[in-house]
Amino acid sequence: MQRYRAFSYIVRGQKHLKKGSICQDYALATDAAPNCSVIVAADGHGGDDYFRSDRGAKFITQAAAAELMDFASEINVLKLRGFSERQGILYELFKRILKRWKEQIEADMFDDPFSESQMENIEPDVRDEYLEGKSVERAYCTTLIAILVTERYWIAVQLGDGRCISIRPDGSCEQPVRFDERCMDNISKFICDDNILKEFRYSFSEQMPAAVFACTNGVETAFNGVESMYAFCQELTSTYLEKGKDGLNKIMEQTLPILSKKGNGDDVSVAGLFCIDKLEPISEVLRLEEKLRKTVVQWENAGNCFRDHEKEQHEIAIKLDESRGKVSQLLKQIEIEENSIEKMIRQILDLKSRCEEKEKRLDDLKKMFEEEKNTEIELENMHKKMTEDEKRLKIELDEAANKVEVLMDGTDKARKTAEKKKKAEGESLFDIEYEEDFTQPWAFINR
Repeated sequence: MQRYRAFSYIVRGQKHLKKGSICQDYALATDAAPNCSVIVAADGHGGDDYFRSDRGAKFITQAAAAELMDFASEINVLKLRGFSERQGILYELFKRILKRWKEQIEADMFDDPFSESQMENIEPDVRDEYLEGKSVERAYCTTLIAILVTERYWIAVQLGDGRCISIRPDGSCEQPVRFDERCMDNISKFICDDNILKEFRYSFSEQMPAAVFACTNGVETAFNGVESMYAFCQELTSTYLEKGKDGLNKIMEQTLPILSKKGNGDDVSVAGLFCIDKLEPISEVLRLEEKLRKTVVQWENAGNCFRDHEKEQHEIAIKLDESRGKVSQLLKQIEIEENSIEKMIRQILDLKSRCEEKEKRLDDLKKMFEEEKNTEIELENMHKKMTEDEKRLKIELDEAANKVEVLMDGTDKARKTAEKKKKAEGESLFDIEYEEDFTQPWAFINR
C-alpha cells in the first residue's frame, strides 16, 4: 500500500474568542492502521439550544473514525463496485456511525445529565423537551466530513456544510462529494435532523488521490469559490512536501486564524492525507498549479472588480441622469416659487399701503371718538345739572303755589268779610266792575 500521512489542525474562531466561548469544531486524523488511513472533521452547530455541540462534534469524529476503520477491515472493493450493492452497504455504514454517535451521547448523558443551570438561555419549549429526555441529540448537533483511504479504494462521506477537496495524481483538484446547494449563508443540515440518513452524501473511487482534505465551514467562508479552496489545498500540499508536518503545522497556526477573521469568524478545522509517492513526481506541477490558481483567482478578482466598477459606473450614470432631471425640475419649481413670492411681495406692499391708510383713518376716528366722548361727558354733566335745577325749581314752584293758595284763601276770606260788612252798611262790594276776574285762585298767577 502506498502510505498516506495524516494531519489535522483546529483553531478557535475569532467570533468565539471575542465571546469567550469554547471551540465547537473537532478534527481527527490517523495513519497508524496497517491497511487504512482516516481523517474526520466536524463543525458543532453552536447556539444556546445546542450547548453541547462541541461534545457532539468530538463524538461524531470518534464514531466515524471507528466505523470507517472497521469498514475497511470488513469490506473489500469487490463488494463496492456494484452501484446498488454499494448503496446498501454505505447506508448501513451511515446507520452504524449514527448509532455509535447516539450511544456516546447516552453515555455522556448518564455521566453528566442536563441541569437547569446548563439551560438558562435556551428556548422554554426546547428546555422542557430536554428535561423530559426528548430530542436530547439536538444539544449535540454537528456536521460531518469523513474520508477513508484503503489499499484499493477510498470513500468520502459528508453531511452538512464544509468542503471535501482531493488532489488527483496529475496535480489537478476536484470536489469528490457533491456540494449541497442548500448549505448556504450559515444554513446547513445537521446529524440531529429528522430522517438524516437520507441526507448523507458520499463518493467512492478506486483511483487513489495524491492528497485529500476535509475543511469545515469556517475555512470555506474565507474563500470566494471552490477554485480558491483548490489553491489553498495545493499550497498546503506544497508546504508539506517542502517543510514536512512540523512546517505545515506552523503554517496552519499562522494561517487559520487569518482565515477565521477573513470568513465568518467561526472555528476553522482542516484534516488531510498526503501520499508522498504520488506527490513528489508532481511537486512542480503542484507549485505551478498553485501559482496558476492564485493568478486565476487574482485575475477573476480583478475581473470582478472591473465588472463591479462598470456596474457601479453605469449605476452612477443612471443616477446622474436622474439627478440632472431632478435638478431641472427643481429649477423650474424654484422659478415658479420665486414668481409666486414676487407676486406675494407686491400684494404685501399693496396691503401695507392700504393698511397705512386704514391706520390713518383709524387715528382720525379715534380723535373724533375722543371729541364726541368729551362732548358727551359735558352734555351729561349739563343734563345732570339741569335735572337737579328742575327738581329745585319744582320744589320752589310747589312752595310758591302753596303760598299763593294760602294767600288766595286769605284774600277770599277777607273779601267775604268785607262783603258782609258792606251789606251791613247797605253797599255791595261786587257792584264794582273789574277788567279781570281775580276770584279764581290761579288767575293772578297766570297773569
